[in-house]
Amino acid sequence: MRMARRMGFLALAACLLLVPAASFGAGFALFEHGARAVGLGGAFGATADDPTAIYFNPAGIAFLEGTQFALGTELITESSTFNGANPYPGQGYSVDMKKQIFVLPQLYLTGALTPDLHWGIGAYAPFGLGTWWPDEYAGKYVSKRVDLKVFNVNPTLSYKVTDNLALAAGIDYFYSNLSLTQSLGAINPYTQQVAEVGQVHLYTDFKGGFGWNVGLLGKLDGGFSIGATYRSNVKINYTGNASFTQFPTGYPDFDAIVGSQIPFGTKPTAKTSIKFPDEKRIALAWHGSKLGIEADVMRMGWSSFQDLPVEVVGYPLLSQTRPEKYTDSDCYRLGVEYKASPSLALQFGLVDDKSPVPTESVSPLLPDAERKGASIGASIGLSPKTRLDVSYFYLKFKDRSTEGINSDGYDGTYKTTANLLGITVVHKF
Repeated sequence: MRMARRMGFLALAACLLLVPAASFGAGFALFEHGARAVGLGGAFGATADDPTAIYFNPAGIAFLEGTQFALGTELITESSTFNGANPYPGQGYSVDMKKQIFVLPQLYLTGALTPDLHWGIGAYAPFGLGTWWPDEYAGKYVSKRVDLKVFNVNPTLSYKVTDNLALAAGIDYFYSNLSLTQSLGAINPYTQQVAEVGQVHLYTDFKGGFGWNVGLLGKLDGGFSIGATYRSNVKINYTGNASFTQFPTGYPDFDAIVGSQIPFGTKPTAKTSIKFPDEKRIALAWHGSKLGIEADVMRMGWSSFQDLPVEVVGYPLLSQTRPEKYTDSDCYRLGVEYKASPSLALQFGLVDDKSPVPTESVSPLLPDAERKGASIGASIGLSPKTRLDVSYFYLKFKDRSTEGINSDGYDGTYKTTANLLGITVVHKF
């Protein structure tokens, strides 16, 4: 019976994966949806003069001529090192997250219904997360691997109210799935040490959710322009399965009690829901004959993510609601473009992005932190109708300590950097 009481915490351990609490921070809200805009640090909401405007400010497509499309991709790599702190995993412990390359495809198409009414459709990834840690590391009971995919199909209409003012409205359809893996641990009464007794893997089907967006773009005297956009929350109800696998410890009676507490060898249905944050952007730009400057301010409404309920159907002890207490976060972006010649423009950008994740929620699921970045880019005219955009973006995350209050009891400091390479082809028919 004493051994059985020791197993009581296994239900909670199993839930740690089924509640992907830190997996959806603003640190993995993706703003890189076109190489030229990335070269400008993402400051594009008041310029918005190519098909990628569908994301940055859909009102901009009302000023585009003819039918245009943009096809591109962003390649993202990230590295993160964790240095442990006492009491667990202890001073001197260090581990590196496995390196991955993420490919984010993007497609935009725009055209005109009338001289003043224009249409557009875009497909891109507004959110995404992938963390992968070694199998045998100290945080394996918190998370081994996370993979979140979110795709957005975004049709929009933009109307030119005057020669200098356009308004737009569109629909966001998110299509998403997630996969998470972690080890299960329990105290072995024979050794008084934590033993790895199994693994749980949560995977969901692709599910969808709808939102909406609006935009405004005004062209002022003296080369100035202003932009404003709003993108609503999108809620997705996920349904999938939780697969439990038992690992023998060499103690048959201990394994039997563990097996009686966790549904190993089964795949019960699991349900959860995520409300992705809304997004507000205001932008101001000035463009001269050769030089252009833009500044954007964004606010991500992560306060919508206060808690996360998870239901494991048929297993009420594995169901829970975990508090998160995220806060809204701000992002500041500055971009400069220089037209060196009729067929070559150079871009430079800076970004300062705040984190919404409270200290107690920082974990291997999402080692999020405030980050600062710099970008460069070039737009090369290949023909009178075709342009190639390339960009590079470097992001340095501020070292983020759990300050001894991590909710999973896994304390230390994360040091993270990211590199982004963008390529986009823009063509006018």
